[in-house]
Parts: sequence; structure tokens; C-alpha cells
Amino acid sequence: MPEWSNGAVSKTVVRLAYRGFESHPLRHDRRRRARRVNRAAHAAGLRDAGVLFATRAGVYAAAIASQGLLAWLLQPEGRGAYAVCVAFAYLLGVAVTLSAEKGAQFLIAAGRLDLSRGLTLALGACLAGSAAAAAAALPLIHGGLAYFRQADTASFELALVLIPAASMSFAASLQLAGLRRFVPLAVFSLAQPVVAVAGLLLLVRRGGMGVDGAVLALAAGHVVLLLGCLWDLRRNCGFAFAAPSPGDVRRVLGYGLRHHAARVGTELEPHIGVAALGALAAGRADIGLFAAAVAVIYRLTAISFSVATALFPRIAGGEGAGLETVGLCLRLVCAATAAALALLLAAAEPLVRVLFSAAFLPVVPLFWIMAPGVLAHAAAGVFMAWFNGVGRPGVCSWTIWLGLAAYAAAFAALYPALGAPAAAWALTAGTILRAVVLAAAFHRATGASPRALWLPRREDFARLWRAGRTLAAGLRTPRAL
Repeated sequence: MPEWSNGAVSKTVVRLAYRGFESHPLRHDRRRRARRVNRAAHAAGLRDAGVLFATRAGVYAAAIASQGLLAWLLQPEGRGAYAVCVAFAYLLGVAVTLSAEKGAQFLIAAGRLDLSRGLTLALGACLAGSAAAAAAALPLIHGGLAYFRQADTASFELALVLIPAASMSFAASLQLAGLRRFVPLAVFSLAQPVVAVAGLLLLVRRGGMGVDGAVLALAAGHVVLLLGCLWDLRRNCGFAFAAPSPGDVRRVLGYGLRHHAARVGTELEPHIGVAALGALAAGRADIGLFAAAVAVIYRLTAISFSVATALFPRIAGGEGAGLETVGLCLRLVCAATAAALALLLAAAEPLVRVLFSAAFLPVVPLFWIMAPGVLAHAAAGVFMAWFNGVGRPGVCSWTIWLGLAAYAAAFAALYPALGAPAAAWALTAGTILRAVVLAAAFHRATGASPRALWLPRREDFARLWRAGRTLAAGLRTPRAL
């Protein structure tokens, strides 16, 4: 006789009921809707990344033209003087803003702060930081340090205009990205290097202003980007200057300060070689060669930047950006960056001869040294977008500075034997270490399987193809900004 009291019948009934529910048309309809939502989220994300990548490709082309003009007009020594001025201004500007612009972007993207108060706060922090930076910079410029003998004193002083121009344009462009205004961001981002190239032709080639003209041309590009972004945010997003509350300041600076070490480290990474060589009083020509190499090959991180920019607001807003999406982005970024590096390395020598002149041929071996670091940098960008989006910017901060510490150790060990190429080897070593540690932290935080995250899948490229077709169709249909 069956034992009705032992729960067997209850378990059977529940099991049959569950099977019936699983096979019910309503359940299947929900599953289909969920799959459609996921596919739509992936397609939208890839489409946004495609818009950003197309933009970055145009920016890359304009930047290569700009680097070519700098090389032909300034030659290696002048290029070195320009590099130390720009590195000094950029790094000082980043250090004093306290990453308020990143804090404002996160809170606005997450729906915790309105655009007007958040952006006003970020721009105010940039202006206040720029004033503090100028006050701190002038005694250093006139202090007789070896670094400030790499260019004329007047050029260093003029470079201080880059601090407010670059920091405020960055703050405004972050808001366009956070609000997913990718098409206008594309337009204004393309306008920036075009204006810089025009400025080089007008001020350096025609006006004979040398390094000073190159600095002013770069500043003009940032001003155009800032004005364009503010115009679009005012016209289409309702932006108006508004005084933030003390609570807004605490929240923005609270996130910003947690992100600040990562922000400073991210900006320091491409400039650290120039700063180290300048501090050691290396020759201006050596500095110019290294700066040109970094400016060209590190532009390929635009692929990772485009994907991470599209991914961040989705993670911050909790919209279809789970582990599957992060894995897809990671695999596509690594594959695309590796392909771009292969093309650049294959054509490196003729490219340098045509664009930069034969005087810059020593940068070709530097490309080969830095290529693995660029690939590692691309992978790290996806992980950083995830950690920033889930509100854990501190992870990005300490991993970046771990990489910079590795850079410093490698540079100190290699420079006596290798000279200027030690900067390239050290940059690669530090970047690879940062990427490895970030990947380990991501796997630990999420429990994601390395095989599931890294191993390419056939459907990756099918999704990319569908997103590309959607993007092409969208570009054929004119849309208002």
C-alpha cells in the first residue's frame, strides 16, 4: 500500500505542476520576451559602441594627421618640448579636479542627481582646480628643476591654459556619454582634432609659433568640444546652470575621491614615460620619439574606450549589462584590438616614413615593445567600466597604482642599461600587471568562469554582424541631433 504520508505524492504533484507550468504557453511567451529583451539590449549596446568606435576611428585619423604635422613641423626635439609641456599641464589638471566630473557622471547616469546641478558642480570644480593648479605650477616652472629645462619657460606658462580647457571639456563630454547622446558626442569629438589640425597649420606652419602655437591649437580643440557639448546639453537635455546643495557636493566628491586615484593613474599612464625621461634630463629628441610612439599606438585603445563608454551607463543603470554582456564586450575588444595592432605593426615603417619623416624611424621598435601593453590596456578598460558602474571605483584605483609602481621599478632597473627604450618596456610591464590583477579581481567578485568569459563564441560575431547592419541602417536614415 502506498505511503501517502511520506511526502512522495506531494513531491510528485509539485513536480508535475512545475512541468505543466514550464510547458504552459504563457511561460514560453515570457521566455521569448526575455530573450528578445536581452538581444535588444546587446544590439543597442553594440550599436552605441559602433557609433563611438566610428567616431574614434575618425578621431584617430585626425590625430594621426595632427601627429604627422607635429613631427614635420617641430622635428624630434620640438616634439619633445611640446610633449613635456602637455604632460605637465594634463597631469596637474587631473590632480586638482578631485574627479568631480566622474562623480557627477555616475550619479546622473544612476538617476540620483539632476543634470543641471551635477554638471554645474563638476565645471565649478574644474575652474577652482585650475586656479589652484596655476598657483602651484608657477613656482615649479621657475624653480630650475631639470624637467622644466626641457622647454622654454614661456611654453610651460602658456600650457597652463590647457588645464581649464581640457578638464571642462572632459566633464561636459562625460555627461553626453552618460546620457547616451552618442551621435552629438561623435560630432563634437570629431570637431576637436579637426580644429587642432587647423590650428597647427595656421599657428605653427604659417605663423611660425613653434611649440607655443601647437599648445594653443590643442587648447582650441578642447574649447570647441566644451562649447559643443554644453550647447547640446542645454538644447536637448534641459541643462541650465544651477547651484548644487551641500549634499550634492558631498555625494559627488565622495564618489569622485574614491575614483580619483584611478583617474590620476589613468592619465599618468600614457604620460609617465615622458615625465620620467624629462625628470632624468634625457635628450629632447628621445622624449619626442617616445611621445610620438605612445601617441600613435595607444590611440588603438579607442576600441576599448568606445565599448567601455557604451557599457558604463548600462551597468550604472542596471540595464541589461550582466556577465554575458561584459564577456561579449571583452572578447570583441580583445579581438579587434589585436587585429588593429597587427595591421599597424605590419605597416609601421612605411607609415612612419610618410607621416613623420625618416627622423622618426626609431619609433618602430618601440611599437613592437608596447603592443602587448596596448592589448592588456584594452582588456583592462572593460573591467574598469564594470567596477566603476557597480560603484566600486576603488578597485580601479589600487590596480592602476599597482601597475604604475611596477612601471617605476622596471624603469629604474632598465634605464641604466637600455636608455630611453626602458620607458617602453616599463610601460608594457606595468600595464600587463594591471590587466591581470583587474581580471583576477573581476573573476573573484563575480564568480565568472574564465572559459565562459574569455573563450570566443560563434554567436559573438553573429551579434556583431547584426549590430553592424542595424548601425548601418541607422546611419542611412538621417536623425536630428
